[in-house]
Amino acid sequence: MAHSPVAVQVPGMQNQRTDPEELFTKLERIGKGSFGEVFKGIDNRTQQVVAIKIIDLEEAEDEIEDIQQEITVLSQCDSSYVTKYYGSYLKGTKLWIIMEYLGGGSALDLLRAGPFDEFQIATMLKEILKGLDYLHSEKKIHRDIKAANVLLSEQGDVKLADFGVAGQLTDTQIKRNTFVGTPFWMAPEVIQQSAYDSKRPTAKELLKHKFIIKNAKKTSYLTELIDRFKRWKAEGHSDDESDSDGSDSECSSKENNSHPEWTFTTVRKKPDAKKLQNGTEQDLAKTLSCLSTIITPVFAELKEQDTSNTSRTKAIEELEKSMAVAETACPGITDKMVKKLIEKFQKFSVNDSS
Repeated sequence: MAHSPVAVQVPGMQNQRTDPEELFTKLERIGKGSFGEVFKGIDNRTQQVVAIKIIDLEEAEDEIEDIQQEITVLSQCDSSYVTKYYGSYLKGTKLWIIMEYLGGGSALDLLRAGPFDEFQIATMLKEILKGLDYLHSEKKIHRDIKAANVLLSEQGDVKLADFGVAGQLTDTQIKRNTFVGTPFWMAPEVIQQSAYDSKRPTAKELLKHKFIIKNAKKTSYLTELIDRFKRWKAEGHSDDESDSDGSDSECSSKENNSHPEWTFTTVRKKPDAKKLQNGTEQDLAKTLSCLSTIITPVFAELKEQDTSNTSRTKAIEELEKSMAVAETACPGITDKMVKKLIEKFQKFSVNDSS
């Protein structure tokens, strides 16, 4: 369903007569996320450094619900382990989202300069688990924890970001089974689309794990990673190779081409089946990027149907690997294949009915 940009409402939306360009000074671009560009900025009223995410609502029409979801979740959070949200402004078709500025970059950025040692891993995990423990206490689930969505301040504070696919559990709904997140980082039960609940260790329980207790240090220990990353960039490595944004990171196109194994794209919710059946070809084209999410569950179901047939299982696994290689080499090829299959199916359906 199309949204009119002027009709978009999100928590913390300021008076539409307020011009954000008068309130904030936009500085250099610090990233390009899944929803738009992000800039470092200054709040002219307080001189506070902020992150400014600017989204063209006409171009991001299909993602408006995800944008609203992220802002809604962030506006309800009050934790030192979650990126702070300050408010939103609408100027024409451009939505300005003002966020906390985290100058240390993302964990994904910091990994490009080299691996983490066990003390750094344990320290970062401890802070991530504290963030998850807070979210779970509020009955919220992030569903897309990955290196690109873990941000650091220049002092080494660790915070969770990108709540575009976060979920809210009610008192009566204690399980979720939606296939969203980033495949390489998904829990097995999410990929299998079985409901995930409290049967596994909680974040609070994992905070007591001996690896965390033995190796975790104060967050200031992580500033060495930030300094190392700055030295790495000073040696001539391009900023384009680390396109973090202070609130929502995605791999840059340059990185995707040179390091396809680091392409971790977030999978959004699958389209409603009824809407697909009743929708137009234009609606179908808009949802094709989500249709590819059915491929992995289909392979999983095929393998479960006859586990005793090893040759059949092996053939399915080889086909699955081949499709993954093809998608890495040519992003979007899976969607094109699904589109062609649907077109063929519709064509034969019409012929059969006539």
